[in-house]
Amino acid sequence: MFLKEHKVYHLFGILILIISAFFAKADTLIGQAQLSATPRLCLIDANDSLCEIDIELNWQVENEQLVCIQSNYQPIARWCSDSTDEHSLQISVSTNEDIHFVLINKSNNNELAEVILKVTKTSEPKIRRRYRNPWSLF
Repeated sequence: MFLKEHKVYHLFGILILIISAFFAKADTLIGQAQLSATPRLCLIDANDSLCEIDIELNWQVENEQLVCIQSNYQPIARWCSDSTDEHSLQISVSTNEDIHFVLINKSNNNELAEVILKVTKTSEPKIRRRYRNPWSLF
């Protein structure tokens, strides 16, 4: 009898975990916002010092609201929209470091979404030297 009760409690506990996980996931999807950057990657040569690129930031929010975009890029540290109809921003950047963009609600400063522009240096091509023994026939 103890074994049967133990299995029932075990099954009941798993059922509660599954139901609570479903409701927790449903709550996180409500009010979700998206921020995207095009392009998201900037490749520079190992000799180049700066990545110079035009970026388009696009966002979607659940409720129509005024938003701001903050970044660690000093020339455009904070930009705010004037209309709820705005859903994109085009900027030109010149940097050698990654830029982190954060979409926030203008009225209460809550973070809604984020995206990172990655700056990656390409490696120099490896020069393969051919070592041939003087006695080799090939």
